[in-house]
Amino acid sequence: MAPLPLEGHQTPIGNNIGQEGTRSGSISLAVLIEFIVQRTYHELTVLAELLPRKTDMERKIEIYNFSMRTRQLFVRLLALVKWANSASKVDKSAVSIVC
Repeated sequence: MAPLPLEGHQTPIGNNIGQEGTRSGSISLAVLIEFIVQRTYHELTVLAELLPRKTDMERKIEIYNFSMRTRQLFVRLLALVKWANSASKVDKSAVSIVC
């Protein structure tokens, strides 16, 4: 399955995180998880506000698209967390992701 763009919600991670990373272009795993959860919550609240104005079919399509984008994002996060847990050289308290 090819990655899907997030329909205007693409935000460069490095610009929002600031100086949280330990190296240039990297962020901690905890910050990444927090960012993904906050973004998902924001998208869900926006979706909840916009759905009442749409037709039944448009609602179903929007819910499906949201669920597929969110699932793909969390599957990627799960793969990253599993990799971090299995990597012997990774310090779990200071995992950094290169952006």
